[in-house]
Order: sequence, then C-alpha cells, then structure tokens
Amino acid sequence: MSGIKRLMALQEEQRGVAEQIAIEAGVLKRCQFHGDVYEFDTLDKTPAYKLGNYKFTNGKLKGVFDDRTEMTDAIKAAIENAGMVCGWCAKFEAE
Repeated sequence: MSGIKRLMALQEEQRGVAEQIAIEAGVLKRCQFHGDVYEFDTLDKTPAYKLGNYKFTNGKLKGVFDDRTEMTDAIKAAIENAGMVCGWCAKFEAE
C-alpha cells in the first residue's frame, strides 16, 4: 500500500472514530433506516469532546490519534460535516 493510501485509510478511520464518539455522546445520531449521520437536537457539543478526552486518556484511541488536538479536530469536523437531518429521509419526505 502506498503512503498516500495509508494516509487516506488513517484519515477515514479517524473520521469514523470521531463520528462514533459524537454518536455515543448524543451529539450526533445515525438514521436507523439509512445509516446517515446527522446532528441530533442539541446545541452543546461538549459531551463529544469530554468523551473523546476520556477515551484518549484511557488509551482507547491509541493508534488512531497521535494527540488530543488531532482527536478534537476530528470530532469538530465530524460534527460540522453532519447534516441537520438524514438526507435520505428529508428527500423522501419532500416527495
């Protein structure tokens, strides 16, 4: 595997882990029908960062993130990139 492919795989893993942390913290939600991730009805993003820091401190994110800043940046990106609703559900409701 080339260096670029390894980097892309690591970034994808980081995105997935950050997304899962935000879901576990109740900041994001995964649509039970389509699997899309969207922002749950909350303005407080703090629980996702707290859970991420807890996991990082306890070594549960070893090999995924090199430092806390990398982890918190990934969590922030996961939250910011999530839609407000499941895109598929919104599409079907509009039709």
